[in-house]
Amino acid sequence: MKVILKTFMDYSGSGIYPFLFLAALIYLLVTEKDKKIRIVLLESSAVILVLFFFPLFQMVMEKVDGADTYYRILWLLPMTVVTAYAGVKLIGKHTRVGLAVLAGVCILCGDYVYDNVNVSQARNRYHLPEEVVAICDLIMPAEGEERVWAVFPSELLHFVRQYSSRIQMPYGRDMLLTHLYYEAHPMYPVMEAETVDLKQLAQLAQECGVQYIILNKAKPTEGEPEECGLEKIGEIGGYDIFRNPSVPLSSAKG
Repeated sequence: MKVILKTFMDYSGSGIYPFLFLAALIYLLVTEKDKKIRIVLLESSAVILVLFFFPLFQMVMEKVDGADTYYRILWLLPMTVVTAYAGVKLIGKHTRVGLAVLAGVCILCGDYVYDNVNVSQARNRYHLPEEVVAICDLIMPAEGEERVWAVFPSELLHFVRQYSSRIQMPYGRDMLLTHLYYEAHPMYPVMEAETVDLKQLAQLAQECGVQYIILNKAKPTEGEPEECGLEKIGEIGGYDIFRNPSVPLSSAKG
């Protein structure tokens, strides 16, 4: 039960919207008379919550899908709709005052997302770092050509596939979860080492069929790219982009 409670608290974060939803759900279960609304919004939510906090259900789900994804059950809860409906129902005819109070409650219960180091204002229509877009455009295969393979530093792994599926990676964000159940790809520890061994990296790139290597310029390297068979084709932001000629583009794995 402690694991379940911790999961719920971690899901709630620093705000209290989930607890506001629980209060709204209890209020509506007592006051709502419309059977359709009760079934669709209230009783279904109550069943999901009961299952979520039921230890036996948690044990079964952990065996089926892993403990790290158990919080996703909470995604099934219509928190926004239930909270908004309860708020509108509660204020009744006092619309102006009620809306002001509800707005104040929502502001106080939430959290300013832009003070989080992992959140920033969008700089393009893709809502992705500019470097990722520019790097992908540089190594993108031409129309009608096969997809290419490229290896990226860990801080960019989340974004590449969001931009294009025509650039394949030997590993993705799964490497950031190796402490759970994923086995590390051979190239990952080399890419993330304090000093990148270019000779070893080039050899692994050839073995894994990787045609492009993207390195963070702030990270020191051992060996000269040309001596290791790598061709530097550009610099974008804080990253160097290398072509690995030992793997022809025509041999791209589709």
